Amino acid sequence: MELLNPDWNQPKPAPPEVQAMCQRLQLKPAALPTEPFDKLSIQLRARHERGGAHLVVFDVGPDPIFDWFAARNRLWEADILDTLLVHPTIRAALPELKIPSEPQVNSGFGIQDPFLFDGHLANMLHNGGAYKNPEGDGRIERLSAIEVSDAMFGLRCSEINLCLSYDRWTPWFLGSGWDFTAVIFDRRLRRLWILAVTDSD
Repeated sequence: MELLNPDWNQPKPAPPEVQAMCQRLQLKPAALPTEPFDKLSIQLRARHERGGAHLVVFDVGPDPIFDWFAARNRLWEADILDTLLVHPTIRAALPELKIPSEPQVNSGFGIQDPFLFDGHLANMLHNGGAYKNPEGDGRIERLSAIEVSDAMFGLRCSEINLCLSYDRWTPWFLGSGWDFTAVIFDRRLRRLWILAVTDSD
């Protein structure tokens, strides 16, 4: 069931309902096609050689509580992301991140303009981490970022929720200016993407 049109008659869920939802929500890991995602991972890791990069995607099952927030582009509210990130399925898919087995993390996520996602990605590909200098004018990186965005959500920017964090919310992040996490939720396809990047000087 797509989430492009909120049910305005549904009352806002209470905080205890939200916390219970985050624990029961059904997440199913989805396979990533080789292109362009293998290429993206290789490029990001090469540009952040003292850190790394990880990308995963999940199909999200229907849940009236989750759907209330997702349909309204409000997944950053009510500690949803902080609680959802410790979900066993997410922890299992991202073992390198060493996500704590706690009730929630302090992720520092905030809502962002989804039309700017490819710009953030192009910036990381072009500028790299601590020990990489930009090369060229950025056109190739911008085109690569658009290709990735197209493969992720078909460039349907108005149909995704984008939340970003620059905080060190797990021990994997190196606490530097290159910590970056993006959570993208595709309201049409009910897909949740997580991209994590870090580096250090």
